Amino acid sequence: MNNTANLFNISLTKVLLLISFSILLLPQAIAEDGLYERGIELIEQKNYEKALKAFELGSKTGDLNAMTALGIMYITGVGVIQDDTKGFKYVQEAANKSHPKAQYTLGAIYYLGAGVNIDFNKAFSWISLSANQGYSDAQHNLAQMYEAGEGVSQNFEQAYEYYLKAARNDNLDSQIKVTQMYQEGIGTEKNLEKSAYWLKKIEESKVEK
Repeated sequence: MNNTANLFNISLTKVLLLISFSILLLPQAIAEDGLYERGIELIEQKNYEKALKAFELGSKTGDLNAMTALGIMYITGVGVIQDDTKGFKYVQEAANKSHPKAQYTLGAIYYLGAGVNIDFNKAFSWISLSANQGYSDAQHNLAQMYEAGEGVSQNFEQAYEYYLKAARNDNLDSQIKVTQMYQEGIGTEKNLEKSAYWLKKIEESKVEK
């Protein structure tokens, strides 16, 4: 496995292990009864068992955010006995209803073989669906798949295109990659002026944080 693939693996592993916290960043498409919102509050309080209950109730109302969060909690074993099969079921159901976070997570599951056989083709397919809905983490990881040639033929031009999309969506890792690609002329023409532009964006982002 080359360095790009290793980085991608680390990135997706981080998604699966820490995603129960990153769901705080999801768009607030909250069910009418506020169960998803309540679950998020409970996660912030580290009351994972009650958060699980809130997500369970929310998923029964058809809230895809709650359904995805519930699946993630089962996959990671946060607040519940770890159960890949059950978690997969919830994530897949939300992904089949075009939820971008669920699509991305399902792609990560197939990439890592978390409770399923590793399948780069399915990983690419699901991450593509999420990326094309504008989900920046998916755009970044799709670019990595193109760069590494995993689940798809290696294509530096397509890698550049998706890194650029993610960079424009404020994905810092993609901004770094785009800077490098312009510096070295990988996947696009060498352009030091554009490289300097993205380097400035990166530095501004660091100052803001």
